Amino acid sequence: MVNINKLIELINKIEGFQTRLKELHWNTGPISIHKLIDEFQGELGEFEDAVVENAVPFVGFFEPGTLNPTLPEESSFSDVLEGIRGLVISYKREIGDSLMWSGSISIIDDFLSTINKFIYLVKIENK
Repeated sequence: MVNINKLIELINKIEGFQTRLKELHWNTGPISIHKLIDEFQGELGEFEDAVVENAVPFVGFFEPGTLNPTLPEESSFSDVLEGIRGLVISYKREIGDSLMWSGSISIIDDFLSTINKFIYLVKIENK
């Protein structure tokens, strides 16, 4: 079951991925990939906000200054997408299937679909 430490761990990893995405955004040559990164980063931010707002009623608040973003090893957009998908799947497994987490599970399932769409779009662009 998710607790405040698991939520903080998730946020730290998402914030690390946000930083890596910004690095990739600024350093990617093809404009199509540049735009995809920008669009996906917005989706990731909305997902993070929704998941945290749905989890806080169950796990509690955390103090400002608690977060310490963790930069991922992934260094390409494709790898970042795969890494985020793995992170989200892992978090979903932590939540389990309790009905109290129904809103969070829906948000996660929708975002997994979004990740898969972006993985597909990157593959098309890299053909």
